[in-house]
Amino acid sequence: MFYKMKNLVSLLLCLITALTFFAANYSVVDAKGKKNIVVVLDPGHDSIHNGCQVENFDEAIANLYIAYYCKQELEKYDGVTVYMTRYGFDSPSGDFVKSNDLAARVNIAKSANADVMISLHNDYSDNPSDCGAKVIIPNPNFKPEICAKGQALGQTILSSLTNIGLRIDNWRYCPNGTGIVTRDAENSFYPDGSAKDYYAIINRAKTFGFPCLIVEHAYCSNFLDKNNYLSTTAQYQALGTADATGIAKYYGLKLKPQ
Repeated sequence: MFYKMKNLVSLLLCLITALTFFAANYSVVDAKGKKNIVVVLDPGHDSIHNGCQVENFDEAIANLYIAYYCKQELEKYDGVTVYMTRYGFDSPSGDFVKSNDLAARVNIAKSANADVMISLHNDYSDNPSDCGAKVIIPNPNFKPEICAKGQALGQTILSSLTNIGLRIDNWRYCPNGTGIVTRDAENSFYPDGSAKDYYAIINRAKTFGFPCLIVEHAYCSNFLDKNNYLSTTAQYQALGTADATGIAKYYGLKLKPQ
C-alpha cells in the first residue's frame, strides 16, 4: 500500500509545501548575532523501514506530514532554526539495516548542532482500547541534565497534545499515567556503567550531548484515535501545530511580527 500511495502523496506534499514548507531560513544566527535554538525534527520510518500500517494509514507518510506542519508552525517564531532528517520517503541512510538508519538520523542532528531532536511517531497495539499520546524521554543515567531537559520539554509537548483532545497513553512504562516515559536497555550500558536508554536514537543523541525525544501522538489501531487524529491532512496539521506550540513554549519563543 505504501508504494501505491507514494506518488499521490508526493504530489500532495509538493502542492502543500511549495510556497511555505521549503522556504526555510537555515541561518542559525539572528539579525542581532544571537544563536537560534536549533530543532531537528525526525519523521520516523520511511519507504525502507516501515512503521505501522492499518487500512489506508501508513505511519511513514503520516509522520512526514506532521513534521512538515510542525516545521511550518515553528518557523512562525523568532529565534529558532528547524531542520528535518528526511524531506521525502527515502531513508536518511539509504541502508536496509535499521541501526544504520537510526544512526544516520542522529548524525544529521549532530551535524546541525541541534539543541534538541524530536522524533515524530504514531503507535500500534494489538489491544484496540490502547489510545492516546506519550513522550519517551532520556533516562536520568549518565547525563542527568539531558533527562531533566527532556522531561520539561516532553511535558509541554504532551500538554499541548492533550489540549487538542488527545488522552494520555497509560502505557506500562508511564509512571502513574503521566505519559512521560523513560525506558532502560537490559544489557547495554553507558561509559559510567549505568543502563543505556532502550531506544538507540535516544542513547546516541545523549552520547553526543543533546536530548532526543520520541513523540507518540496517537494509535492507528484505535478507532477513535485513527478517525479523530490520523485520517486527514487537517488532523496531521493539528498534531504538528500542537508539537510546535509545546516546543515554542518550552524555549520561550515569541511569534514573529505580522
